[in-house]
Amino acid sequence: MAAERWCVVTGGRGFAARHLVEMLIRYDMFSVRIADLAPTIDLHPNEDKGFLGQALRSARAVYVSMDLRNKANVVKAFEGAEVVFHMAAPDSSINNHQLHHSVNVEGTKNVIDACVKLKVKRLIYTSSPSVVFDGVHGIFDGDESLPYPAKHNDSYSATKAEGEALVIKSNGTNGLLTCCIRPSSIFGPGDKLLVPSLVAAARAGKLKKYEG
Repeated sequence: MAAERWCVVTGGRGFAARHLVEMLIRYDMFSVRIADLAPTIDLHPNEDKGFLGQALRSARAVYVSMDLRNKANVVKAFEGAEVVFHMAAPDSSINNHQLHHSVNVEGTKNVIDACVKLKVKRLIYTSSPSVVFDGVHGIFDGDESLPYPAKHNDSYSATKAEGEALVIKSNGTNGLLTCCIRPSSIFGPGDKLLVPSLVAAARAGKLKKYEG
């Protein structure tokens, strides 16, 4: 069954995306097309020995080099896919509005257009809780009804909000079903950002209180 049902994971070599790819393979949900910027896939030795390496060798998973900013590139990567997990995004710490807009907004438009053109059934967009954060007021008990702020804290948040709004608006177009998720403070095996930064802050005496 899985060999006949393909999904695509954009940004498939990112931290959270790697875990999703492995889960999809492990539970035989879909054959997985891993789409990312690099020309080729470079596996960690543990990945090569694990589910991902086995799946790539058996063709249950394939890697495609794809730039979201190239519409033809995106269409080619999505051909034959039933589901697209759109997880690609530039580093949020890079203060470059042009980069963020070209990927988070224009790239997401290309993703939506490709899904509609190819009659992809479902599009799941990985957004960010920062889309409803104004940089001043904390978010407590927030849910889907929380509005976007009048002004975002940075260009990454603003462009992620634009991309999210586009995905929500496209729901139902040519049979495409869409949803957006806003994962926060992701950590776990392979995390090179959140926990290491907390440890560094604690060692420097800058971590006074952390709840969660």
